[in-house]
Amino acid sequence: MIQNKPEKLDYFLIFSVVFVVFCGVLTLYSQEVNFADGQGRWYKQLIFAIFGFMAMYLMTRINYQLIGSYAVFIYLASIILLILTLIPGIGYLPDGRGARSWIKIGPIGFQASEFAKLATVILLGQYLVIREKEMKRLSTLIVPFVIVLIPMLFINLQPDFGTSISFLPILFAMLFLGGADVLHIGSLLALGGFSLGIPMYIEYSKLTLLPNVIDHLRKEQKTELLSMVSKAQGKIWPILEDRSFGLGTEKTGLEDPRILQSLKEVVDVVIDEHGSILFQILYNQNFLIGLGITLVLISAMMVGFNFARGLKSIRKYYIPIGILGLSILSSVIVYKTVPFRENQVIRLTAFLNPDKFRQGAGYQLRASKPAVGSGKFFGKGLFKGEMTEGRYPHVPEAGTDFIFASWAEQTGFLGSVLLLFFLLAIPLRGLQISFESKDRFGSLLASGIVALIFFHIAINVGIVIGLLPVTGVPLSFVSYGGSHLLMSMIAVGIILSIKLRKFAN
Repeated sequence: MIQNKPEKLDYFLIFSVVFVVFCGVLTLYSQEVNFADGQGRWYKQLIFAIFGFMAMYLMTRINYQLIGSYAVFIYLASIILLILTLIPGIGYLPDGRGARSWIKIGPIGFQASEFAKLATVILLGQYLVIREKEMKRLSTLIVPFVIVLIPMLFINLQPDFGTSISFLPILFAMLFLGGADVLHIGSLLALGGFSLGIPMYIEYSKLTLLPNVIDHLRKEQKTELLSMVSKAQGKIWPILEDRSFGLGTEKTGLEDPRILQSLKEVVDVVIDEHGSILFQILYNQNFLIGLGITLVLISAMMVGFNFARGLKSIRKYYIPIGILGLSILSSVIVYKTVPFRENQVIRLTAFLNPDKFRQGAGYQLRASKPAVGSGKFFGKGLFKGEMTEGRYPHVPEAGTDFIFASWAEQTGFLGSVLLLFFLLAIPLRGLQISFESKDRFGSLLASGIVALIFFHIAINVGIVIGLLPVTGVPLSFVSYGGSHLLMSMIAVGIILSIKLRKFAN
């Protein structure tokens, strides 16, 4: 009888983690080395890394199947932590701004939402194994969505939209690998995409039209109205549409019916002259409602024909048509009921045209892209990152969300490719381990972790080079922050545990 040799650790995976963590610590050190007092981020990150490697080793010693058996308890514990962040005195803001996403116990603080990501992946993996034979049914997808939407809800209440939205690509990746119908997944993606995309496009277009409104008022010499609009800025739109949602639109002077009517006339002229055809169509809510209802009725009629005459071939038509109709109606509901703050809209849409937005996310993108490009092929050299070093660097958040810009400036294209090679090697090795796993749970758990790490890398780099919205997603293993680093290294430890038990009984 031939016995299988025990599986060894994946040393290339471990080396990749060590290398990218070292790059992160080195980048932080380069940003602070010229300070007499120092800021201390680099050695804090080094301490986080040491604890991370200890946690990673510990997870390799734990059977991943045992983790799966406690999936519900791990998930519930993460939800409780998310609820605690909302309680004043327990949840807090480390720098007094942003989201109340931290829990502080004595001198120790951690970001609960980071561990909720991993807990959600573990529970999703366990559920998809249990319902493996029923994954082709649309009703089976309800529970996975509930599993993901619960932590997303509490994270949004913090509020931290960027972190909450990062759950969705993980969900869809796991559903696909879990055997869900591709048509169902695509339909749900379309539903979510249109429901959020249409309102965000309308809000973005309105903000870009604001300078045209001001210019028109200046040409018409409507001084009083010009002063009010210049002061109110983006707040004019919820006032015009009578949907303030308590966004601080009171006392702008625009509430006077006579002034409001005059402003509406100006805005209508600006939309006709400067608004794109797409914006004019989507801004017409009555047209969208009519179109959505029409598509839903057409889909319902096709479903009726399917049941009456057994025309199963039309399934590939009535599902997309019905989903498109529901998506359009859903986008109207979202637009009418969800309060979009100006800073949120700018944050999510500034990447489309950063020059239109001089502050906030627009400024970050206009700073990060030149920093990346300034490194050229070989870089400026370590400790010579003029745009990303110093106590107040030209690139904001150069040690956290935009740390890739700092690395690229100092090491250039060559160093960036090297870092990305080892960063992407981590999810790729994890994917190979997923394919080789001895059981379905190990395969889905590893693939979920792969999706978690890969999307963080892809989204962060995409943000830095201006291809994606600024959502505050850290670069795994590199960005400053103990919570995300510790969670990522625990996740790699679980992948190694799956590999070590490849042939175990």
